[in-house]
Amino acid sequence: MAMPAEWWSLESARRSRALFRHSARDAWLVAATWAQAGVTLLAFGGAARSEGGLVLAAALFGVGICWCSNTVSHNHLHNALFTSRTLNRAFDLWLTLLVGVPQSLWKARHLWHHAGEPAGARLSAKRHELWAIGALWAVLLAVAPKVFLFAYVPGYLLGLALCRLQGSMEHARAESPEAGVSHYGRLYNFFWFNDGHHAEHHQFPSEHWTRLPARRAEVAFAESALPPHLRWLERATMGELKGLFLCALERIALGSFALQRFMLWTHARAMAPLVLALPRRPVRVAIVGGGLFPRSLLVLAKLLPEARFEVVDRSVSSVSCAVDFLKRHGFPLQRVRFRIESFDPQRHADHDLIVTPLGFVGQEETLCEAARRTSILRHDWLWVRPGGTSRVVSWLLLKRVTLVP
Repeated sequence: MAMPAEWWSLESARRSRALFRHSARDAWLVAATWAQAGVTLLAFGGAARSEGGLVLAAALFGVGICWCSNTVSHNHLHNALFTSRTLNRAFDLWLTLLVGVPQSLWKARHLWHHAGEPAGARLSAKRHELWAIGALWAVLLAVAPKVFLFAYVPGYLLGLALCRLQGSMEHARAESPEAGVSHYGRLYNFFWFNDGHHAEHHQFPSEHWTRLPARRAEVAFAESALPPHLRWLERATMGELKGLFLCALERIALGSFALQRFMLWTHARAMAPLVLALPRRPVRVAIVGGGLFPRSLLVLAKLLPEARFEVVDRSVSSVSCAVDFLKRHGFPLQRVRFRIESFDPQRHADHDLIVTPLGFVGQEETLCEAARRTSILRHDWLWVRPGGTSRVVSWLLLKRVTLVP
């Protein structure tokens, strides 16, 4: 005897409710993680064929980490998706492998954030999640070392940087940063599963993502017309944003010896033929923005053993970080003088060579004025050709250096 169609729909709804604890719509979150895994595998599969493929794979992986961490992982840690505790634990492990971040650590860190980041809080990850990540990385390194080193690792760091940017911009509210800022764009909230309702989420952290829009009228909120990753446009110029973003990436490099070696090697390979081809060896070199990770100083100090250096950086904390780094690595500090100030072509163009950073904040005219007085070694994006002799630093870093005589 055939069952009516209504019975099948009711039975399907009952089974969905039995599988998912809060809403059958959570199936979309699960499906999205499998779609992300498929895209990542396809990107990594074709990455080794070219440097462009490595860059694309790294970008997709990095964006995927940020997206998954702030949508699926975020919703799952607040409201576990499944009725079954075993399924929830299995999904935790799946997310851990997908984004390379232990979900127990991510949950502890995020709940710490909701609690106001209390002093002395201790964060830890479950051992089996750490073992799973270690095993995955070991397999990738053994089977596809080029993809792991030049796509997975850069993508992983990009994902962490994007997560940091999103977390900062979601609370870019001077009067009450802990309350959060909401964005009500339909497209963003469709693909990010209502993550734009961030003020509502902070006031009702246990509310399911499907019900957050209904809470909008109950919140005294700050609203932004821009999603989190573009919100810096409201508070900074493009040059300032570029500087902030690149400083965040440099801080990540400071925590990795392997990244430091890679960056020093690629910069030395690109800078050496340009500097050594100058008709006169530079004796006095000014490095603009040389704080944090002072790679230009380290590279040029080896290329020009007789030179003396002046680092011009307007950030006290960046200079302090650079000095500590140089002391730890035994750099002879008598060869360098740090000046905490902004670059001025009138004061600094009397050097034999000026090195300018990728994150230069200031008017382009100041560099043009300095170039009329002395040689300039510019760090630029890969697609920028300002004139002069140029060398690619790395396709992965999207950088080149150009000597403007």
